[in-house]
Amino acid sequence: MSDFFRSPLIIEICFSMCVDIGYKSMLGPDGLPRYIPGIKINRELVESDRDRPHIGAHTNPRCLVLVNENNQIGVRVYEWGIIPWFKTPTPLYNARSEKLMDRGSFWYMHNNNRCLMIAEGVYEHQQRTGVKKKIPYYIKLKEGEPLLIPAIFSSDDSRFSIITRTANNVFKEIHNVGPNKHRMPLLCQVERALEWIRPGLEEKEMGEFLNYLLPDENLDYHTVYSIRGNAVRPDGLRENDFFNWAQAGRAEQSSLF
Repeated sequence: MSDFFRSPLIIEICFSMCVDIGYKSMLGPDGLPRYIPGIKINRELVESDRDRPHIGAHTNPRCLVLVNENNQIGVRVYEWGIIPWFKTPTPLYNARSEKLMDRGSFWYMHNNNRCLMIAEGVYEHQQRTGVKKKIPYYIKLKEGEPLLIPAIFSSDDSRFSIITRTANNVFKEIHNVGPNKHRMPLLCQVERALEWIRPGLEEKEMGEFLNYLLPDENLDYHTVYSIRGNAVRPDGLRENDFFNWAQAGRAEQSSLF
């Protein structure tokens, strides 16, 4: 038996941060197949592929992910949130990048089970001075590429957790409160993201991948209406469409930089 299984695991349960994404239909010819030649997609998934402007891990955990099996990239339906076998059945939606290479961490045992969550963008909240409720933002890649978020999965039950890291300046300004403030999902462009699911990724390469920080200028972001509770959006638009809180009398509308 290896030393890893002989020694006690270091357990770290964190409050979740990124637990909300937006998704637009990406399985047709003009979607992921444009970026990933030869991708294998089940016909039933293509037929049922629909825009989902807001997917919350707590309420709607079934998501589309990319996996690489025998050098064939394919689409699977996994559930967001690995359930640990220790102490609590609460799903862990995020995995800290710093822990994936730590042999004493719970996450280390999963770092060869690599996948990519398929999204258009992610939601995060900002606290502003003098405003009681936090202001939600929608953040996505500026060039309009699919957002393939690196993640790890449990092979026992096909559940996954996305990887997070210390934030770039955009996320530092937006994600500015809470126990996990100044963190962000490990975001990157499509070509780099696909390296995460390349078979045979060596430990040094994995470490370099996990240290990557997406430049601020690669992101677009805007405020949106509340994505919590049952409040009906007054302008009738989708959850991930721009909403001007200044006109609504709740906050001053301004650029982050």
